[in-house]
Amino acid sequence: MKAIEKTLDTLIQIESQNHKCVVCGKKADCYHHLIGRANPMTRYDKVNLLPVCYDHHRDIHDGKINDWDYIDADREELLAELRKMSYKDFLIFVAKKTENEYLHELKEIWKKSV
Repeated sequence: MKAIEKTLDTLIQIESQNHKCVVCGKKADCYHHLIGRANPMTRYDKVNLLPVCYDHHRDIHDGKINDWDYIDADREELLAELRKMSYKDFLIFVAKKTENEYLHELKEIWKKSV
């Protein structure tokens, strides 16, 4: 893993502690990636991150909890689009929006989910 990825991963996990677990409401310990971390397009995108406590993060990975049950339809639709895009299509998708439009869309989706 590159040093910058490790640093970003650490910062993302620290930032998650400002939120509550979407499953139980306790303080979140980390973020769960709805689309796996290996996807470079969504790895650090907040729309792809679900704040959870350690116990529920383990339960998600053990298949005891369906992570997609904890997101709304708008977020699910956007993630479904992102999941099937090529990197080129993703860059075009993001570039078609101004930075403010994209940030506004992400904030709206994030507000609904937290």
